[in-house]
Amino acid sequence: MIVGRRVLRLEEVPSSNDLAKRYGREGEPEGLVVVAERQTQGRGRRGREWSSPPGGLYMSILLRPEAPTPQLLRMSVFSGVPVALALEQATGLNIGLKWPNDLLVAGRKVGGILMESVTVGSKVKFVVLGIGLNVNSRRSDIGVSEATSLCEEKGCKIEIEPLLADIILRIEAFYKDFVDGRVPADEYATRSTVLQRRVEATLGQERFVGRALHIADDGALVLKSDEGLVLRLSWVNETSLRTLDEDADFEKFLD
Repeated sequence: MIVGRRVLRLEEVPSSNDLAKRYGREGEPEGLVVVAERQTQGRGRRGREWSSPPGGLYMSILLRPEAPTPQLLRMSVFSGVPVALALEQATGLNIGLKWPNDLLVAGRKVGGILMESVTVGSKVKFVVLGIGLNVNSRRSDIGVSEATSLCEEKGCKIEIEPLLADIILRIEAFYKDFVDGRVPADEYATRSTVLQRRVEATLGQERFVGRALHIADDGALVLKSDEGLVLRLSWVNETSLRTLDEDADFEKFLD
């Protein structure tokens, strides 16, 4: 077993990702899992603050894949599938995946994935896969109107320890498949909340409106604009996306 060969549990950390990266720089073998009950400086994509109140599950996994830098988007996007499967198993809820890294229940965000890497040229030294989940947090404590928790949606408390163990096992299987060149593309597509829908994508100062066609093998979102342009969205830290369908429940910006 690689993932979870060592699990470091802490009550509070500034950022579980930062701590895992520190261990990575110090030469820690892959498979370390840092688990915190609370983060004081949690962050999401584009450096935005990630609300980390008590009752959540905040974990970071140190991995050392022998993969070129371009494959990191692939790992980041498709790693949402094993996490979604674990949440569905624990709650019976339908979990949606919103490109590139959000986990949703009924259009509201319950979690996110933030992958950070340390590379030298095109070579990956290590990556940290950060997973933040609103498990038993109260919506009022989360403080974000577009977010919710598994407990709020299910109507009962969720046992965190079995959920944590299941996520570790599923990430282990996902990682082995990834190393062998396989990703759960079909499982992702069935849970996607943007595919075949009209979306508005903002890349820096540019704005495009069109239909999300599919997820490419490398994890990029392929969009056909209203002007007929086919675009590959891969710069996740510079891209904002929202759906434009009539169903207002899905008109949520990515964080």
